[in-house]
Amino acid sequence: MEIVSIQDLGSEVTPEHYEKLEAGNVLFINRIPIDFSEDDYEFVMGQRQTEAAYRKNIAYRPAQDILTGAARGSDEERLRRLMRDFSRQAVELLSRLLARYAAGWKVDYASLRPFEEEGRNLSLHARNDLLHFDAFPTRPTYGDRIMRFFINLHPSRPRVWITTDGFETLAERFADQAGLLRIGRRAASPLGRGLARLGRLAHLPQARRSPYDSIMHRFHNYLKENQEFQKHCAKQRWEFPPRSSWIVFTDMVSHAVLSGQMAMEQTIIIPRRLMVHPEQAPLGILERLAGVPLVQRT
Repeated sequence: MEIVSIQDLGSEVTPEHYEKLEAGNVLFINRIPIDFSEDDYEFVMGQRQTEAAYRKNIAYRPAQDILTGAARGSDEERLRRLMRDFSRQAVELLSRLLARYAAGWKVDYASLRPFEEEGRNLSLHARNDLLHFDAFPTRPTYGDRIMRFFINLHPSRPRVWITTDGFETLAERFADQAGLLRIGRRAASPLGRGLARLGRLAHLPQARRSPYDSIMHRFHNYLKENQEFQKHCAKQRWEFPPRSSWIVFTDMVSHAVLSGQMAMEQTIIIPRRLMVHPEQAPLGILERLAGVPLVQRT
């Protein structure tokens, strides 16, 4: 992985920036390009979230203007307004920088991550400190891409990540061992398609997933469960400085967060058809390995 700096925030990035981003690198901005008043910044820095085990972050859903996960007793209406404003500004910034993607993308959740990441008590599959590729168990993407814009709000502490090999390398290495190809081929069989149809008729949540989404969810869990891999794989360490920002396809970059506190994030789902190199996306890689289509083409 490389860190590729962006200097000009007023216009679209170069073709080289797109290629670097899609190849599994990070676009880096050495400041927070979001306007917060001093009062709002102090308010956000004072936020805490509920201790409920099923909530990893404070989440904001822009389409519904819904905030979840804030600690009881906090000023939820003010926080919702600030998260709405953050999401709006983040989308405006990304629309300028990555105009190629903006026409067809879907604005997904935003989040505030107030906890210190080091030592968090989370379930295995929810842990952020274990290397993984992102996959959403309840929000299938059908082969479209998960792009995330992060800001490190903390005034003095970096946000520390580690990464390892890229998606294609790890998919080739673990495809059989993790059962990824078996999932794809079974789902593509007449029996698998019939069962999926019945599941959709019965409104089963898992039936909404394409074979691709099932594979990505399995791969996410498999890597976190694989202690040998987590312990012995080659790792690169990255420190994102205080009050900096970055953009990355987290379904392509294996990543884990070792430490850091007070971050914000906006997720955007990018249609694969808008990629410069759609064949390099995880869907293209997995379909080459499986030898069968993993999403239904319309």
